[in-house]
Amino acid sequence: MIGVLDVEIQAANPLMPLYPLRAYVNSPSSVRVRNVPKKIGDWNITEVQIAATYPDNSIKTANCVRVGCVWVGTIEGSTLSGKSENGFTIYANGIDENGNAVNGYVLGKGLVEILENDGTITPGQDT
Repeated sequence: MIGVLDVEIQAANPLMPLYPLRAYVNSPSSVRVRNVPKKIGDWNITEVQIAATYPDNSIKTANCVRVGCVWVGTIEGSTLSGKSENGFTIYANGIDENGNAVNGYVLGKGLVEILENDGTITPGQDT
């Protein structure tokens, strides 16, 4: 089963926490990022990436592809259920008006919650 997460970016306030990424153990998550601006300041966004830290401390990343006005990516699944306070971060990369690369601009952050197939978290794995 693949989990699907729709993330609405708060462009005016990128530090506002986003909804948690909820997925099932050993299942990838399809992430659709909405409201990503085309431009931030004087640079154009050319790439969106998602990095997720799972309860087993593994880090999974996904490069997103722009489909219309939505950025879409798939993150691999976790082998352990639980919550990760470090959660996920959505980054933007781009090019400024002088052609210089701009990398690692944080668009938003949120928690990660990995559930067992019955929708619960394994006791003792809630971190």
